[in-house]
Amino acid sequence: MKRTHLLPALAVMGALILGTTACGGSGTAAASHPTETFPAGSTMAKIQQRGKVIVGVKFDQPLFGVKNPITGQMEGLDIEMAKILAKDLTGSENNVQYVEAVTKNREAFLEQNKVDVVIASYAVTDQRKKAVDFAGPYLESDVALMVRKDDTSINKPTDLSGKSVCSTTGARASQLIATAVPSAKLVLFSTYSECAQALKDKRVDAVTTTEAILLGIESQNPGLYRIASGHLADSEEFAIGSPKNDPAFHTYLDGLLKKAVADGDWQKAYEATIGKVKPEKVTPPKIVL
Repeated sequence: MKRTHLLPALAVMGALILGTTACGGSGTAAASHPTETFPAGSTMAKIQQRGKVIVGVKFDQPLFGVKNPITGQMEGLDIEMAKILAKDLTGSENNVQYVEAVTKNREAFLEQNKVDVVIASYAVTDQRKKAVDFAGPYLESDVALMVRKDDTSINKPTDLSGKSVCSTTGARASQLIATAVPSAKLVLFSTYSECAQALKDKRVDAVTTTEAILLGIESQNPGLYRIASGHLADSEEFAIGSPKNDPAFHTYLDGLLKKAVADGDWQKAYEATIGKVKPEKVTPPKIVL
């Protein structure tokens, strides 16, 4: 059965950010007053001792993780999730080092311990679960198509026959296109901002990923794009990625998300981002991973 956690766009001011940087966040940890003590040697204790959490996020993805071109600050729902984690472990939501994690390097960053977690519109798949653990989900959205607003020829997946579709390397959406419309020409980039630019320049005919991501891009480019009515798949789940074989950390992250839902922090994060566009009561997805 299709789940109905439709995620509307976050209307962020400014142009679509095409350039990215390698890392962000404060270089000096803020005053720390963690409320819980963890076993020595655990990932949680190591993060507390370090005084900051290192999080892989997207830098160019409106709604989830984007660097504000005016303030230089990171914004989006994924960023709010990272702040909740930092506050719980270190006592301050400012104790986060943001590292840019594009779709194709998220597993590698976790496997190589370059980051503590990845919170980067990270969709759960069986293949990815072989390499990393997932906590959550904290968000759900359908897989959709974005086309140029003046192109009326594409309204559903089958309309893509013989046309070019852009996605990112390693994305589940790219695999869905290859199965649903084998005759479509798949074009892969590292980021969705590159896909959006290619669509604008008419180098591709459509972009595919989750509807929430596409709506975020669409909101920053009024009058340029539209979301097609037909979906490729329902209820893609976004979760927090963590290194494999660290059950204590995985249990902690699941517990953190459940606590965020129970105490209202999840709702506040939603209202500070997505809820600015669609202010209505939303039921968070059940934490089951």
